[in-house]
Amino acid sequence: MKKLTLCLIVMTLMTCLQAQDLALAGPFGSIMQPVTGCSLTTENVTIRIFNFGSTRPAGSSFPVNYILNGGMPVNETITLGSALLTNSSLTYTFTTRVNLSIPGTYIITATVSLPGDINPDNNSYTNLVTHNAISGGTVNGSTSACASGNSGTLTLASHTGNILRWEYSNDNGNTWYYISNTTTTQSYSNLKTTTLYRAAIQYPTCGIVFSSIATITINC
Repeated sequence: MKKLTLCLIVMTLMTCLQAQDLALAGPFGSIMQPVTGCSLTTENVTIRIFNFGSTRPAGSSFPVNYILNGGMPVNETITLGSALLTNSSLTYTFTTRVNLSIPGTYIITATVSLPGDINPDNNSYTNLVTHNAISGGTVNGSTSACASGNSGTLTLASHTGNILRWEYSNDNGNTWYYISNTTTTQSYSNLKTTTLYRAAIQYPTCGIVFSSIATITINC
């Protein structure tokens, strides 16, 4: 009799444990978007929810939210278009997007809420997203000069990333020629025509950006 009672208790507990349990905690749940990048703007927030509990029928609904940097929650409701089976996942993109246009690191926490969820400890997921502050910088030293005896030095300032090379153009920027120089200064001398200079910058994991353009105007 005691064994039977114990079995019934265990079976009841197992049924309860399976009854209501949606999870956003890893490794099964996650925040899939946004991710760290170099040119973030207003981004989608996409989450993956895992169902540890019993099958959720089509048409049923439950609330979700996300919070940016500890601010006010963005609350939305998911209504299932089809059944969410046991041990399966659901991907959802919030209709309200998140503004990550200012470079820096953001903390995004997403939460799923389900009445009667017996394991609230796995309902949230927190992710760090960094908008890398990439800048090509400014080239200082634009000037006017005569075609004979001109010389000077251009200086790159306020850039972020590695200098890949300098470039110059003597046809108003239609064609650019590479200069094998990875320092922050670029010299010129004896220019015969107006010449433009710029630097090519690359931040790790990001694409190439260019500095501002300095112009040496030959007008004598």
